[in-house]
Amino acid sequence: MLPDPRISLIAQAQNEKLWDIIVIGGGATGLATAWDAASRGYKVALLEANDFANATSSRSTKLIHGGVRYLQKGEIGLVREALEERHLLLNNAAAFARPQRFILPTHSPLAKYYYRFGMWLYDTLAGHQNIHPAQLLSQKALHEALPQYSKPSPTGGVAYSDAQFDDAALAVAFAQCINASGNLAVNYLSVDSLLTQNHKVHGVHVRDTETQQTWKMRSKLVINATGIFSDDFRQSTASSIHWKIQTSRGSHIVVPGNALGSTNALIIPKTTDGRVLFAIPWKAHTLIGTTDVATEAPELHPIPSEQEIAFLVNEAQCAFQLDPSTITSSWAGLRPLVSRAQKSSTAALSRKHIIDISSNGLISILGGKWTTCRKMAEDTIDAAIKSHSLSPKACQTKQRVLTDHGALPPLHKVDDPPIDPTPHIHEFFHQFYARTPDDILARRTRHAMLDSQTTKALTPSIAATLESLKSGT
Repeated sequence: MLPDPRISLIAQAQNEKLWDIIVIGGGATGLATAWDAASRGYKVALLEANDFANATSSRSTKLIHGGVRYLQKGEIGLVREALEERHLLLNNAAAFARPQRFILPTHSPLAKYYYRFGMWLYDTLAGHQNIHPAQLLSQKALHEALPQYSKPSPTGGVAYSDAQFDDAALAVAFAQCINASGNLAVNYLSVDSLLTQNHKVHGVHVRDTETQQTWKMRSKLVINATGIFSDDFRQSTASSIHWKIQTSRGSHIVVPGNALGSTNALIIPKTTDGRVLFAIPWKAHTLIGTTDVATEAPELHPIPSEQEIAFLVNEAQCAFQLDPSTITSSWAGLRPLVSRAQKSSTAALSRKHIIDISSNGLISILGGKWTTCRKMAEDTIDAAIKSHSLSPKACQTKQRVLTDHGALPPLHKVDDPPIDPTPHIHEFFHQFYARTPDDILARRTRHAMLDSQTTKALTPSIAATLESLKSGT
């Protein structure tokens, strides 16, 4: 039997005398930042206390997009940046992402041409990197594009393109690339505190959450990329800026089959609470989301409220037939929004990113989203070079195709139905860093996000197999 792959990763974490960079946090931002540093030639270690993409980064709406909502708010620079990053992700992570056509129905002539102008601007900002031009739809064309759309009296609509991706699979791909480069990305290794000397951070105290063994790891600098938990590491430091994380819960529901009767996705540009709502074909199901509910504190496993589920059902039922009894799964993620002060609505906050360098040298990357994680990483490492006098090395990730640099192709495509995990447990364990049944059912496959009953049925046998693999029996 093959040895537990974690043994060599932990040995590397314990034996390396000095890292150039330690990144705390194995979500989208942390993984992209460590991959950027590794691709430039720095010696980097990424440490994740739970599983890769365990929190927010596996609970997105599965979209790579420029942000129609931000276009409405006039955040042209943010949209342009996100559209360029959408293009790079489709090129560099093609095994994990694909284009997706969206249909925006309209119910007045004015709205039809208003949104057509908006999508023309969206395409214009994308320039030569655009996926497919937007087009105006007649009533007949709308029905052909979305056969199950049932809201009365549509005037037609607008079709445009963005992209869909597998967030958790892309996270694991980043980790594979980091490790293949001779650097380190390891999950279930918790940073319990920062190492300081002369009031400067120079490493971390770590704990293996499986064995409870502890040790110190030293580095020239530490990057805090812990997303919704970023303020936990910043509270004891003198921050150079006064931004803080304000979390917002985005909930989703899932129903089996294609509720829209089409491979196209539906976008409702303005719900009763002012948000954008999507209904998207996903792995032989339909994914419906999302909400925007301000939360008081970060949570690792947020749960949708009954009110949020009712809201999503009601909004969906205005557009197509949906029987609430057919919902097979519901789940939520917390957005790491950045704010200077309390606001009454988190929907008013931007998804821009902020780099905070504290007086003790801790670098924190705040905010952002999956689509822009590569650019966030580039900006963070550029800032680290300047603030910590690292030998300057240019960013390489615009040209790096993940599957050419260590990432294994996923076992299933973005839009494939979920696979039976049982025959693949050994692969998930040895090649894809899975340590628990939830790692496999929620993130290596997506059963937990698609069908909670199937997940419960599969959990005991997967747990037994994983324990056998860990013990070498």
